[in-house]
Amino acid sequence: MLQSSGRPYVCWRCLSRSRGQRVAWQPATARVGKPPTSSAGASLLAYSTTRGSDRSATPSKGPSSGNIPPPSLSLRPTNKGSPGIRERLRQWAIDNGELLQKFEIDQYGDDVLSGSSHNSLSRPQSTVSSSLEIIGKTREGMSGLSEDVSFRKQDLEVGVDSTQPGDLVEMRKSDSRTPVFAVYLGFFGGRHHFYGSQGRWVISMSHGSLFTVSNFASPAEIQPILDEMPQCATTEEFEQAQRDDQGPSRATAHALIEKMTRFKLEAQKFYLKNMDRLDRARALLSDPERVKYLSLFEIADILLPATLKKHGAFPPPALYAVHTALYRDEIAFRPLSSSSDCHRRDHLFEVFPNSFSLVINRVATMVRNYWVASAQMTNPSPAQALNRTYFGSFVDKARQVVKENRRRREWTNGGLKPSNESTIVPEVEWSKSSWEILSYLQWWASYDLFEPGSRFGSYASAILRALDLYDDAPLDQSTAWTFLQEAGVIPLWEVPSRYRVRLPGTGIVKGGGLARTMEPEIEKSMRPDVAAEYRTDVRNQKVFCIDGPSAVLIDDGVSLEQTAQDDVFWIHVHAADPSSCIHPWSHLSKYMEVIPSNIYLPGHFQAMLSEPAGGGPQGEVQELIKKYSLAPGSPALTFSAKVNLNGDILDYKVQPTRVHDVVYMDPTDVAKLCNEPRPPLGPAQELSVGTPAENPAAGPNRKVTKTEALDQLDKESLLTLYRLAEALKAKRVAMGAWPYFFPGSSVEVVYEPMKSGDGSTASTPVPGLVPADPYIKIATEQDSNASIVGNLMVLAGQVAARWCSDRNIPVPYRRDSKSAENFAEALKFATEVVYPGINKGIEPTIDQRIRLSTLTGSVLTSTSPGPHFLMGVDMYAKATSPLRRYSDLLVHWQIHSAVAHEHKVQRALDPDRDDLDEILAFPREELDNMVSLLHMREKMISSISRGSKDWILMALARAWRFEGTAPSRFRFVVTSRLRSGVFGQIDLFKLRATMDVRGLNGLVLTRDVKAGDEFDVELEDVNVHAQEVRVRAIKYHPKTAEQQPPAEQIAAAA
Repeated sequence: MLQSSGRPYVCWRCLSRSRGQRVAWQPATARVGKPPTSSAGASLLAYSTTRGSDRSATPSKGPSSGNIPPPSLSLRPTNKGSPGIRERLRQWAIDNGELLQKFEIDQYGDDVLSGSSHNSLSRPQSTVSSSLEIIGKTREGMSGLSEDVSFRKQDLEVGVDSTQPGDLVEMRKSDSRTPVFAVYLGFFGGRHHFYGSQGRWVISMSHGSLFTVSNFASPAEIQPILDEMPQCATTEEFEQAQRDDQGPSRATAHALIEKMTRFKLEAQKFYLKNMDRLDRARALLSDPERVKYLSLFEIADILLPATLKKHGAFPPPALYAVHTALYRDEIAFRPLSSSSDCHRRDHLFEVFPNSFSLVINRVATMVRNYWVASAQMTNPSPAQALNRTYFGSFVDKARQVVKENRRRREWTNGGLKPSNESTIVPEVEWSKSSWEILSYLQWWASYDLFEPGSRFGSYASAILRALDLYDDAPLDQSTAWTFLQEAGVIPLWEVPSRYRVRLPGTGIVKGGGLARTMEPEIEKSMRPDVAAEYRTDVRNQKVFCIDGPSAVLIDDGVSLEQTAQDDVFWIHVHAADPSSCIHPWSHLSKYMEVIPSNIYLPGHFQAMLSEPAGGGPQGEVQELIKKYSLAPGSPALTFSAKVNLNGDILDYKVQPTRVHDVVYMDPTDVAKLCNEPRPPLGPAQELSVGTPAENPAAGPNRKVTKTEALDQLDKESLLTLYRLAEALKAKRVAMGAWPYFFPGSSVEVVYEPMKSGDGSTASTPVPGLVPADPYIKIATEQDSNASIVGNLMVLAGQVAARWCSDRNIPVPYRRDSKSAENFAEALKFATEVVYPGINKGIEPTIDQRIRLSTLTGSVLTSTSPGPHFLMGVDMYAKATSPLRRYSDLLVHWQIHSAVAHEHKVQRALDPDRDDLDEILAFPREELDNMVSLLHMREKMISSISRGSKDWILMALARAWRFEGTAPSRFRFVVTSRLRSGVFGQIDLFKLRATMDVRGLNGLVLTRDVKAGDEFDVELEDVNVHAQEVRVRAIKYHPKTAEQQPPAEQIAAAA
């Protein structure tokens, strides 16, 4: 199919008709019109296969001004001796070879080189195609979007799901509509390995599964397949072995193939027997106006008869039948958070309202009518086609708005030129239909609601084509994002990642945080202090609150108590205690549950405790935080451990207290007093764009005491606390705890004060006022923490977990799923392969991290305690930040309920004698449901926090395109090789980058590139919206034999 500028796709057969025949979408009996004579009609004689053109092309002067004319090809014969259509097409391909090379379809299917959407409707679909044997990452829900290279402490505490050998997964390539069923075999040789139901060995760089059945195949069932795997040491050898068909045979995997086939057949039977309701899923589940959030369990309960349940739950094939029905609807359902098991409660879907579907179909109809009207004209012109449709008024107005805004900010070099001055932009009044079109583009470009194979994505591209504003740009989601910025729908410096993760019950505030749809109702949610009768005063101990000067709330502090033995001490960790005065089932509790922890995204900070409009604490919420932030006379819940200098925990207790002698300290100052060794840091890097703010940063909201001002006894207390904390850490590291987290990149975003038209600072919002682009500074993160704080907070979490576990109290425990059964193997791999490199300042490879994760299993939030290998503890529950984390509040509420009962009966809570469901704030069954959804929200918040990468790319793009301050050359290290290019990292903030075949510049063949090879490269493109950095090679530095990893390390990784 070919395409003309401003014209619909028209097949070659129509174009090759005689000169007198009208080119249109019409039945075979349609009448013959006059030949086109106008300039617009004459343009039908020239067709190209793409919308774009080279930058060097000359703009046309015709009606569609601003278009770059497509390559010319006369398709109508002038006489009987003219060459046939095949010859003319061959000649056209010769004349336009450069254009074809620029937009050639990737024959290898390595879609993972690009983050853009692919049109799967025009690609071959086959479950046995070789292009499906290397599957890149597919989106598995909003909580599984991380592509970070560095391992962060937040990943350790919140965790991510990990697929385990024997799990059945459904995978899709982004440019494929055909799902691949496969059983996971494991991670080795730098790749994930699967055996597919089509009888082929499948390998993957990374993968996301939208549907998973855990423990589908036993170790005994997959072992014969593993035994037949080729003995390869490197990724390249595995890929070559797969191309040579040296993998496990179908005969060996026959039993596994049969098992997968039976699963699919059972799922089909469930679907066919319940087709009437499954095919009406949208009608049965969607609300007229409101977005709903339903788990796969809840949807199955609505769509399937209860008689299908076995042991109180639907079997996996029945759930897959429901899953299939949801994915057959293009627009009504989106995965909010898939999980590593289809039976988990956090396998959620976003169910869009009927009004959403109506708007999408209305816009699609408008766009389709425009193209039909244009095609049916005898003398077609874009202007005439627009005048005949509702779509025309939007296009006309959008062009005017964008062209007016480009007088202030030029669109050049593939981006919008930044501005250092505030400007007044007239507010635009859009009609209802225009707002629907803008919303449609926003759903496509911002929220990414359409699958690559959906027809609705093509309508969005057609809108961009009709706008005729972006001649040299592909008409994809990134270009749509730029248009929304130019139209004023999205702020010019907005972070795209914020839109890709949608926390239920919240809305995105332009340039701000997240708005909640409910009120906190603080006054109605308060209660008298439940521990007032037995709260202990802490008067004879100095409470050290160690936190950064910029902290606005203080929710933990530590103190030391000497025992009768010289080497034994009580360590007290005091946590703020708002839970004692907030009712656990109050409106405020539900309000905080919506955003269950602070979101630390630069420029868009969002507090758990904030006003409904989002952002940081203000108003009555700020007063609540001020009341319960640790200060002299504040209530606290204290977690105490009796510890000796060897790091042994001898005893522990939990009690409500009130602190009095409180001193605030800077962690950097404390680390200096303790002579804490600083970890080895790599070379410091820095990149900044924009103008720094003239106003100095605000000082701390409290008096910060210097260590020099402490008396000798207090200094000795701090030093003793440090020695005890280091001994506790040594014990945990010996049990497998991750020893050190490498620094990432710090991001500073500063907005200039809003100024009105006369240059004065605006005290109130000015309509249409667009501030200057923010100052962005990216630098290597400096370690400004004191290890004493982190180590003692872990101790408090251990005490909270043990105290609750002793009484069988359900709380949100943090644990992993497999380290108990694989402890010896995990400890050996960690201490012999991974941790020695960390101790030398060498960051672990992704291969090592995934291998260790396979041994330890996923990090879970559970109401049952268990070990957490990477923390080196037998059980753990976060409990020291109740003003920032909802999970800590849940722990406190459960503890207060138990302590109140123990005070009443004057004995410890006994699960054999006491009815826990009656005593505790949250019964176990209720808390089970809350914890699963809490864990899902925490993972989504973790994904939002990773949006700081967008700021890094934004700064790099501005420095490279406009300010000329970006480095001219980078060192690129290859991490993975595909057939159409390579992945790697550049030596600037560990940014991930790609280099395609053309980017290699003929320096080396793709097949000869190995992981670990290095290139000197220059930037080719920086796409903030797609989070892509593309580079071009300048010089090749192959890895030498001496740089190859030792054989024993390769064997350990496998």
